[in-house]
Amino acid sequence: MSEPAEASLSEAVEKLEISSAGDEHEGNDMARIGDVKITELEEKQAPKKKKKKKKNKPKNPRPSGFEEHHVEGPLTLEMAQEEQSLYHPSKPFSERIEICIQRYKSKRKFDALRSQIFTTYLTLGGISTGPKQFSGGLDYRQNDHLDKEQLETMAATDFVSTNLDEDDEWEVDFPFVVRGFLSHRVPYVLGYIEVAHLELAAQVVRNFLNYILYHNVAPEHVDGVHEAIRICDLAEKELALCRHTSHRLPGNFNMACSTLFGGHYAGMKGENQTWDTLTPPVGLTIQEATGIFNACVQTRGTPEQKEMGLNVGITKAEFMGMEVTGIIFPNLERKRGKDETRVEGSGGAKPDTDENTNPAAKPYEATGLKALGRLLLKPWAPDDELPPETDLAEFDIWLELEVLQFCFTGMHLEAKVHRLSSGIFWIDSVTAVQCSFYLQLDPPDKAGDNASDDEFD
Repeated sequence: MSEPAEASLSEAVEKLEISSAGDEHEGNDMARIGDVKITELEEKQAPKKKKKKKKNKPKNPRPSGFEEHHVEGPLTLEMAQEEQSLYHPSKPFSERIEICIQRYKSKRKFDALRSQIFTTYLTLGGISTGPKQFSGGLDYRQNDHLDKEQLETMAATDFVSTNLDEDDEWEVDFPFVVRGFLSHRVPYVLGYIEVAHLELAAQVVRNFLNYILYHNVAPEHVDGVHEAIRICDLAEKELALCRHTSHRLPGNFNMACSTLFGGHYAGMKGENQTWDTLTPPVGLTIQEATGIFNACVQTRGTPEQKEMGLNVGITKAEFMGMEVTGIIFPNLERKRGKDETRVEGSGGAKPDTDENTNPAAKPYEATGLKALGRLLLKPWAPDDELPPETDLAEFDIWLELEVLQFCFTGMHLEAKVHRLSSGIFWIDSVTAVQCSFYLQLDPPDKAGDNASDDEFD
């Protein structure tokens, strides 16, 4: 073989070796950085974290139906015709109210507190809560022949007791039930003491009563429902005021009397006591009580009372219910000048401003400790109770402005009343502060029991 031929043959062999080496590189993933394959570096790298998708939270949550300015939506023609059939006056009230409660609860979002309030209110009104006796549950497959109204009636969990439904003496009285629920049941049985909870109770009941009016559930009781709503409005204000008053009674002057004349606060605070962990402090020392009593009597008392000072004793003490008939607030400044000058200049008689001969002209100003006014009272007893056995007709007690500002005409108190030989009245421990429409009402199933809920308060 010639030299040129041998050279061309060797070149062909070299090309063939290079080509086979390239095929082996491609088949075995020969991409490398140094002696390490690129794929091995990729496997050693930490995997990329996937971003979690944020859940779309509703910007406007579903309304509960208890909002302050909540308004029932308009009824379509079909809905109006349906409700006209559901709440037709020819149907017994018990049947209509059962359907109403069922539909009302389905359109409201109840939390635990509202649920307790509403259930207790229904129970007081004679509505039982729970599955109907002997109903055996509701099987829609076996009752598919029933219409919507019949199915709602069977599924109801709030219903009028059979005994009440058949009792001719049982009377539907919305204001009566609302009075008993808000004035007694809420503060003394449910034990609500926070102002927000007391106000919420009135708001829940009013919300339900407005629903009854809007859907024309009981046209024969419209006037009673309107009166019950008025009581709810009144309760929302008065229950809060009663709570504030109860927290501040008996006031500094009455506490001083109690300390000095052997009442509830006597000996509660020692003379040498330098610590007090309670806020506000409870009780007064003899020295503190003496200072308060003397300051009040010297500022508010008659000449005879000022002269007697502490040389007095208790002539009468009795526990009784009282009703507030009036409030005389302290005037913090003497307002004289224009009115009196006008009267004198017109030739009229000079008004009697002698504080000793005309008590009405005496301004109820600060005693040097706290502004002191008067609370006018008369004996009172709840409905269906005998009036208190007392010879008192009307009397007044001295109270500080910080207490008087929360009192109102018609408020009821239960406390021990004392009378001093100087004619000054004072109250000791106060056991109850009640609204103007107070009524103790037991549920129908307890109406005949001798036991009282007060035993468990």
